[in-house]
Amino acid sequence: MPLLRPFIAYLYSIPYTFKEMRTRTSLLLACVVLLAFAGCAKRPVQPRFTTESIDSLLRGEGFVCHVEYRFASIRNAAGHPALEAIERANVGYFFDLENFSGSAREAADSSMAHFAREYAMPSDVPDGVAPRGEILWEGELSVESEASVVDSLLCYVITRSSYTGGAHGMYATVCHTYSLTDGFELSLADLFEARQLEILNRAIREKIADEHGATSDEELSALGFFPESIGLTENFLITPEGITFCYNPYEIGCYALGGVEVAFTWEELSGRFAGR
Repeated sequence: MPLLRPFIAYLYSIPYTFKEMRTRTSLLLACVVLLAFAGCAKRPVQPRFTTESIDSLLRGEGFVCHVEYRFASIRNAAGHPALEAIERANVGYFFDLENFSGSAREAADSSMAHFAREYAMPSDVPDGVAPRGEILWEGELSVESEASVVDSLLCYVITRSSYTGGAHGMYATVCHTYSLTDGFELSLADLFEARQLEILNRAIREKIADEHGATSDEELSALGFFPESIGLTENFLITPEGITFCYNPYEIGCYALGGVEVAFTWEELSGRFAGR
């Protein structure tokens, strides 16, 4: 409340009688209360985290799957609209559910039930029916998350790995960034100007090429990259040191490349944005 401060200075400057002093004191107290309220309103509630651990063994028609969930939950979300909105979004992302409004435990049950239905009839079984009692495949599903606070941002990272048959398993890392002030999820456009995004788009490609010793798209392709797919991604992680862009298998390269991370320090970005 910057307008209150000159007003307080004015109150101190004017001459007053004893009767006027009481009036001035009351006004000063009112100003102090308003300043305190404004400070509280601007300061987002800090989340406190706990881990919901859920382990289960799913059995279905022809399969067994070991499920492990480690969900980073906001313990003090109740009663704080921004934190409640973030927690609700995280539950949906973590358990891969849309428009879900229940608890993490309820979400886990719903997610596992969906998983069991999806894999109950493997496509390689004639007529979709496994011989009674026979296990055609044994799989694993592991989902973990961690959360951190950077200034007024809450950064949430979900790591998912699974094996449901086939030549190899799959894994992915997905990042979400929220404003602790209002609970909204933030995109790159909320954090950077259009000109800065253009610079970042080029910088990502340049850094990947430099780190892998490639000087052309042909060389990137030979390394297993998909040059036409390399560019900005909304899958980013903010840290006190900088920003990291995360690419999962098959997004910008073949499976053998694994997950690709491209990191920039804030110092490095300030130099790029300034044209140095």
